[in-house]
Amino acid sequence: MEREFSVKLPNRPGELARLTETLHKDGINIRTVSTEPKAELVRLVTSEPDKTRESLSQAKMEFSERNLLVAKLEDKPGELARISRELANAGVNIDASYMLDKDSRHVHVALAVSDEQKAKNILKL
Repeated sequence: MEREFSVKLPNRPGELARLTETLHKDGINIRTVSTEPKAELVRLVTSEPDKTRESLSQAKMEFSERNLLVAKLEDKPGELARISRELANAGVNIDASYMLDKDSRHVHVALAVSDEQKAKNILKL
């Protein structure tokens, strides 16, 4: 299981630099990142969630976090559509998704979902 950190940042020059420099200083690798300028939010997944939590807290950055499930999908058309439909049919909402890793045959997709247990059963995690 992975953790998603949602960091509240003003939408102005230098704020993403401040966040990423804070993590870099503490030796934390960012695995994936997404920005939402209108919401003044940066969402990220890092190599070390515990260290990330500590780093953000020490920097007095406002953040929240949540669990992400990781599905290993074949790297072919329709795989995300297939699992999205399976989850939807079971009433599980996908709140966020991220590609974490990719090789020649597989893609690792991290998902924030409305019902972790149902999703784990469907995705066989």
